[in-house]
Amino acid sequence: MTGPNDWLSALRRDGDAIAATPPESLDLAVPSCPGWTVRDLIVHLGGVHRWAATFLAEGPDSTNRFAPIEDDAPAGAAVIVWYRDRLDGLVAELGRHDADAPARAFTGRATVGFWMRRQAHETAVHRWDAENAWNAALPVESLLAGDGIEEWAEVFAGRFLSRGPGLPDELVGRTVHLHGTDRERAEWTLSLERESVAVARGHAKGDVALRGATSDLYLALWRRVPLADLDVLGDDGVATALLDAVQVT
Repeated sequence: MTGPNDWLSALRRDGDAIAATPPESLDLAVPSCPGWTVRDLIVHLGGVHRWAATFLAEGPDSTNRFAPIEDDAPAGAAVIVWYRDRLDGLVAELGRHDADAPARAFTGRATVGFWMRRQAHETAVHRWDAENAWNAALPVESLLAGDGIEEWAEVFAGRFLSRGPGLPDELVGRTVHLHGTDRERAEWTLSLERESVAVARGHAKGDVALRGATSDLYLALWRRVPLADLDVLGDDGVATALLDAVQVT
């Protein structure tokens, strides 16, 4: 289980890792984010932090709908200090609110806890992206990754599916079982509907089962780890089609 304290700790931990980026790596390409350099990734993440902090500062009636503001990011190694300022500003703003206090988000009405969770996961995935550009990336902490599997289904899958044609008829009613092999009780079943994906914890038989470290399962949903790197049992076409339909990057 994870909660506000875990999300804040993860945000600080992974944010600190981003802020420790070696300056000489800023021009490296990020393989998991085609077209981006490490600098581009850092600028994006700093903008997202400021965007979230703005929602929180403006309160639950915020009308903020703009994309993250990135146009003041400096050139060269100074961008790392710029990022640190955005991270510290977000952490400070989150600390001014209770997790269950009302807030506004890109999804509509939410709570401050929504932003704690969302920023923890945004930073975890992009920390992995950045490290993967210059070295072997450390896995996402297992409990956080498990929570991220649930957030992917609860927050993003429906948003993407509802904006397009949705899942094809042959996928409606199918199931994908995820089994984390690195700890006990790391199992989830994704139940597919045309414009949503329901997630339930626990052991179950799915049309396809994906087995691997919980971090790898999580990163596979975010299209960072290929399905070929997991143990796939059953109809792998179901998992492939789901990820093709929910292209969260």
